[in-house]
Amino acid sequence: MDQEKKQNHNERMQRKKAVVDGAIERAQDERGIVILITGNGKGKSTSAFGTLFRALGHGHRAGVVQFIKGMQSTGEVIFLQQHGLDSAVQYHAMATGFTWDTQDWDADKRAADQAWAVAAGMLQDPELNLVVLDELTYMLKFNYLDTAQVIATIQARPPLQTVIVTGRAARPELLELADTVSEIADRKHAYKAGVKAQAGIDF
Repeated sequence: MDQEKKQNHNERMQRKKAVVDGAIERAQDERGIVILITGNGKGKSTSAFGTLFRALGHGHRAGVVQFIKGMQSTGEVIFLQQHGLDSAVQYHAMATGFTWDTQDWDADKRAADQAWAVAAGMLQDPELNLVVLDELTYMLKFNYLDTAQVIATIQARPPLQTVIVTGRAARPELLELADTVSEIADRKHAYKAGVKAQAGIDF
């Protein structure tokens, strides 16, 4: 790279640094936030659990409710149990399988109500720094849970508690509530090419 290009690069980086420093200076509020991770792509729950492990690294306590998962434990949950980290994480799985497996709205509704009762308790616990509501969006999409009640409970949580909600087809009310929204696009997926889901990668 010639000298002129190096100089231009340095000037761009200086301008970028000024923008970043200004944004950091303006962001002074200290409160819990709501993070919504939605979209049709792979990685929503993975992202949420990545944040969970980050929180644990800082000595935080957390709660996790998985609303739509199969009966098989995921690698994340197995890791928590194997390393004794489950003492720092309150965990509950609806564990009825995916809704297209059960094909029983009434049974799913009862399971959803039970899971939400656990989640609501976590959302009232000031000792929990982070609460992950994995696949909660499906509970609202299929009308297993009342959207207004869910929103009100999240809004009434302790002021320093952060909530992560994952799942496809997030309702507009969740989009409005969230402080941070990430939408993961489905550009390409090995499953569609006939590749079997793999332990340690997909679950």
